Amino acid sequence: MTRRIVRVALLICDTPVSLLIQAAADHSARRHLDIFRRWLEEALKAYPDPDVAANTQLVLDPYNVVDKLEFPSHDRLRAGAPDGYDVVMLTGSKHTAYDVNSHFGPQLIEWMRNLANAPEFQHVKIIGVCYGHQILSLALGGECKQGTNGWEVGVYGCDMTEEGRYYWSDSVVANGASKIYVEQMHKDVVTKVPPGCDLLLRSEKYPVHSFAKKHPASTSERPLAQILTIQGHPEFTPGIVSTLVDVRSEAGIFNPEATAEARRRLGGKDGSGGEGEGRLGWAIWRVMLQDLPAK
Repeated sequence: MTRRIVRVALLICDTPVSLLIQAAADHSARRHLDIFRRWLEEALKAYPDPDVAANTQLVLDPYNVVDKLEFPSHDRLRAGAPDGYDVVMLTGSKHTAYDVNSHFGPQLIEWMRNLANAPEFQHVKIIGVCYGHQILSLALGGECKQGTNGWEVGVYGCDMTEEGRYYWSDSVVANGASKIYVEQMHKDVVTKVPPGCDLLLRSEKYPVHSFAKKHPASTSERPLAQILTIQGHPEFTPGIVSTLVDVRSEAGIFNPEATAEARRRLGGKDGSGGEGEGRLGWAIWRVMLQDLPAK
């Protein structure tokens, strides 16, 4: 198998809280870049196809959207560009996706709308995590609001739709389950799937936890995703979530009941957390490894 480099432009939409930066014992997760790199590399190491795991190299470049409004140049997004990006990935954030007065959110929505709809960039895969999921919903014509059923924090099981079973539990990652388990940290939610996109995951509290937009060359025999999103945090470990729960509880963001429920759910069924380094990470890698036709 030929060795392959997958280049990812990571749009960083937040800065980790100070206690998280200090929590070096948790996989030395000092910044969003480190958190995402550790997650993607660990998921790749465990990928079910050992040839893919052994012959794939990740290159992850950060773009500071929240502080500097940095975005990849169009030259690095064009098909065939030397060192061109295969993937654009959006991180989570404490900021509100639907805040029209945000100093960076509206520009991010517009940039993502242009990237997603431009024929010359349709070969670029787009992955949105939590806030990124919400931003992509707004960019594509969906809706995002504050949830009416409270916070989801810790590990929640999400039900897969028929389309969701393909993307999140295809043959490479299948185990016959109808649920997939995801670390969560959110109260804002997508309330309407964008036009032309497929709903993939839902939870008991909220109906839109993941959606995909197919590439124009996608067929029923060979579905191809140009865009894949997830409301949860596959990059989070129980240690990261525990730190965030402590900080938000002390700040009064979580009331005692929400804090207790979050701590109850921290590690999931067996203490290991969600499936970020398993089925979730493998499914995202499978999308990132697609060869999408350019216009």
